[in-house]
Amino acid sequence: MKRRSVRVLGILLLSLLCICMVMQNVLAEPGTNLGRWQGVVEGETGEGSTFFIFKFRDNGSVEITKQLSGNTIVEEKAWLLEGNTLQIISNNQVNIKDFEDNPLIRKDDHTFVFKIGEKDIEVEKWNGFIAWIHLCLVLILLIALNEICRHFKIPAIVFYFIIPIVLIPFWMNSGISHWFRWVKLYSVVFAAVWFTLVRFTKLGQYKFAKYIAAAILCINIAEAVVQDFSMGYVPNVLNAVGGILSIITLTKWQQIGPDNTAVKDMTWPAMTTFWIIAYDIWNWTFVYLNFPEHAAYHLMVLLSCTIPSIFIKKGTWLQARAFTLAGWMIYLFTFRHFIDSSIVVVPRGYFLMLAAGILSIGSNAIYAYFHFRWKFFKKAPSKLQVGQN
Repeated sequence: MKRRSVRVLGILLLSLLCICMVMQNVLAEPGTNLGRWQGVVEGETGEGSTFFIFKFRDNGSVEITKQLSGNTIVEEKAWLLEGNTLQIISNNQVNIKDFEDNPLIRKDDHTFVFKIGEKDIEVEKWNGFIAWIHLCLVLILLIALNEICRHFKIPAIVFYFIIPIVLIPFWMNSGISHWFRWVKLYSVVFAAVWFTLVRFTKLGQYKFAKYIAAAILCINIAEAVVQDFSMGYVPNVLNAVGGILSIITLTKWQQIGPDNTAVKDMTWPAMTTFWIIAYDIWNWTFVYLNFPEHAAYHLMVLLSCTIPSIFIKKGTWLQARAFTLAGWMIYLFTFRHFIDSSIVVVPRGYFLMLAAGILSIGSNAIYAYFHFRWKFFKKAPSKLQVGQN
């Protein structure tokens, strides 16, 4: 009965996702009623992405928001659509210069294209209703994926061992070029593969396998720390320090391994709820600062592993993190254009970015204080786990 329930849940959720994708084409508004459009520009090495939001009005004006690393710019301009050519006309404000003598060319009813250097950048029609449904589905589907991969070996093998190899030719043409996303994709896929082997093979008996499992997490955090430091902005630097604190407060690596239950979960008993929450704040801040278009989605990705590790089975956060993040990255690379047309925007400005950086370093510094206070002086809060048990 349990197996059947999980299968039915998976089928229903995947069906909802398919319906959502079909509705994107049904509800999108063709013609000259432009409304709101959005586009993402992949950054070069050491850069985050740039996110454009266009709000076209019938009176010929357009509000353009440009979210980029270290700043957010909002400007009012004019627009003129002649045939398939959409001209953006600057008035007095010209801080956003990407469309000076650089028109957007209509590709179809849902897509415009403009050039930055030799790159063709696609701007997608925004589907507000779909975006909010899709955001909720991301959370639900990732939690379901984690549960399916916990209980069944075959789906985990298909999803993490086979699909990332079979889809490489398709992903090469996905338009995703940023080094960080490619490294993240295959590092978390490797994590999901390694954790599956730890659970279901003799590998889980060896100490080196436990240390590699913990090292995977540390390396993934370090990748983001390097990206933040390379940006050089104050919020990024604060967040990078928060990431370093997140790494050095990990403890009791030797406890990692499969438990004695029927599902053989890979657990890390010393992974405390306080550390997980501080990590979530740090990791969300990283995405908010560097890839602002995915800030709302990444909140769902983080919740999809935090909720199970707190309310379904404690100690399984690392395993859930690998399964859900790898699932999200596979989905992102496969359905990038649909995701770009369904982005839910999170408010962003320098003050908010700075506040996020301060919250990140602050939460991780507080945890580090309690953790090392216990480690060196054996003093810990009576009702707060910081690694003592």
